[in-house]
Amino acid sequence: MPNFLDGVNKRGLITFGGVRSDNYGMVVSAAPSFDRPTRKQTVYTVPGRNGPVLFQEDAWNETTRVYNVWIDEDIQEDSGGNTSGTLSERINAFFAAINSLKGYQLLWDSFEPDFFRNAYYSGGDNFTNNMMAYGEATLTFTCRPERFLSTLEVINVTNGGTINNPTKFKAKPLISIKVTTPSTVTVAINGETITAEVTDYIHIDCDEMNAYRQSAENMNNKISGVFPTLKPGNNTIVVTGAPQEVEIQPRWYTI
Repeated sequence: MPNFLDGVNKRGLITFGGVRSDNYGMVVSAAPSFDRPTRKQTVYTVPGRNGPVLFQEDAWNETTRVYNVWIDEDIQEDSGGNTSGTLSERINAFFAAINSLKGYQLLWDSFEPDFFRNAYYSGGDNFTNNMMAYGEATLTFTCRPERFLSTLEVINVTNGGTINNPTKFKAKPLISIKVTTPSTVTVAINGETITAEVTDYIHIDCDEMNAYRQSAENMNNKISGVFPTLKPGNNTIVVTGAPQEVEIQPRWYTI
């Protein structure tokens, strides 16, 4: 995870898909609210029974992250010390940058620097033009429910090793396996086992339930079993086969 705070004022910084608010002279005028997602659940009413029957899933709905921002007409310097144009030029450049991004992107801000979110931007927001002196806007990002810990550690695991999950939620890791010669490798976490036929290396994404060698090379036909999760507390890792290396990126998160 890059250090977004290097060389910048730590107040009011937003980054979305690599687009930084400070590069456009943008200031966040108020801290965003601490919105939290709602749990996916169904409430059933049963005739003759006191109270409803509640079915709660181990899953959550998406939420939003809303920022009130403004850009001043005065020429600003970006994080690299470069001037970034007039008010209209910077507003147009900012919208061009974030609207060019598709799908979920990494969203981070300096108000909760220990966490980041996966979010997308649908557009439709507009900067008001205050006599060409400054522009104001409310930017809304739609977020997946997880708040991921900003420190994206990668753990090199061995057979019989343990990984401690510091959160209250099951993590869905990214497992990377490397071999020197083609072989079958099995990784089990607390008894949840996945087996991979590996030629040289493979990535197993337990969140997307997908296996690949490169971003465009699908390897789902090379795996079997279940996608393991990392429960809160200690997790025991069992590795069989002859891998050169097994790495786990846990992706710790909270709600």
